[in-house]
Amino acid sequence: MNSALSKFLFFYPVTLSKGEPIAFLIGDYRRNQWLPLQKIQELQLKLFKEIMQHSIANSVFYRELYRKHGVSVNDIQTLDDIKSLPIVSKDDLIQSLDIISTKNKNFFASTKTTGGSTGQPVKLFKDALALARERCATSRAYEWAGIGLGDSQLRFWGVPHSKNARRMAHLTDIIANRKRVSAFNLTDDSLASYYDESKVYKPKYVYGYVSVIERFARFIVDNNLDPLPSVKAVITTAEVLNSNARSVIESAFQVNVYNEYGCGEVGSIAHQCEVGNMHIMADNLYVEVDGTDSGEIIVTDFFNRATPLIRYRLGDFATLSSAICPCGRGFPIIDAIHGRAYDLLEMPSGKKMHPESVIYVFEQIQQETNAFKQFQVIQHSVNTIEAKIIANVNWSEAVSNRLISELKKHIDRSVHFSVTQVDTLPREKSGKMRLVKRNF
Repeated sequence: MNSALSKFLFFYPVTLSKGEPIAFLIGDYRRNQWLPLQKIQELQLKLFKEIMQHSIANSVFYRELYRKHGVSVNDIQTLDDIKSLPIVSKDDLIQSLDIISTKNKNFFASTKTTGGSTGQPVKLFKDALALARERCATSRAYEWAGIGLGDSQLRFWGVPHSKNARRMAHLTDIIANRKRVSAFNLTDDSLASYYDESKVYKPKYVYGYVSVIERFARFIVDNNLDPLPSVKAVITTAEVLNSNARSVIESAFQVNVYNEYGCGEVGSIAHQCEVGNMHIMADNLYVEVDGTDSGEIIVTDFFNRATPLIRYRLGDFATLSSAICPCGRGFPIIDAIHGRAYDLLEMPSGKKMHPESVIYVFEQIQQETNAFKQFQVIQHSVNTIEAKIIANVNWSEAVSNRLISELKKHIDRSVHFSVTQVDTLPREKSGKMRLVKRNF
């Protein structure tokens, strides 16, 4: 479908009918990105105080929480003062949804359920204006990749199981001008079919789970297929993008990869600019880490007045940067996203390790040997960790032994590591691939 037709005939009218005035907001978002950091911080302080005041007035949960801790809006005079406020957890949201939510849970508010892959599904309500602002922030960031509203998308994503849900997903895809590719069906035959269909569909960009796009990219490279000529950018999401995956994807499509980071609770959090830095969507959110520069992410959504989230602990880990990006945008930068809390490995000593510590070992060996197509690490207990490998022709017992040796060296010598060759790797119900997961 033509991009302009998609935008003006479908996207804008449909979202406006749901109470989302995106066309009237997007201009402000384009201007905000060029504000200097000081002006952005002044805006954040103003917006934080507004959502805090709204929550005290309309949410039983926040009114009681702040009364208990003896804090009020008047205590917030600088952004640093925000650290004096209590943190809200996923358990709080799950157990206290009704009293966290407000009267803004109205006709235009929608229900969002997210986080099932963590084993801790979370439900909340979002008002239409907050959703519109999420979409504006995302659309602005896609422009950094040369992608405009209404441009055609090849979407590597999960496919609903029920017929009604599939029909709704298909309708949504039509409105959004995208062709959905199942994350659950990744055989060589299906990948060949996706490639042929994509040449006919001519998507402007590719979007989806890192692991699924990487699998498609490896198929293109391994079979010496030409890059899809219509594709101008690849946008990856939902999983950690490591250097190997980026390299394979860029080799297959011969375009730049732009990573995005977000979550269902607050939407778009950070996006990669053309220079390569991950900018926080600071006009929608205030992002902190539980530490000086590195730690668990704590986020405040400035605009969702249906289920306010103030200093909400995400369960993801990141490192923030104070650097100024050469791209000229004033938004703060996330230097690295390390993974999710439920993927932290727990050693017999009680020490916890980020999944990146494991991923690094695999990346180093892969760079030197090119011995496998995919891997997944599963910790079954504090004493046992299994590496599942989809091997290629370069795989050997020597590589397997070296892998175990390097894992012991860099992770923990007291842990029993094993290597299992498999034909496929299991995905979560959502279609996501967790490279590192803990099963206890």
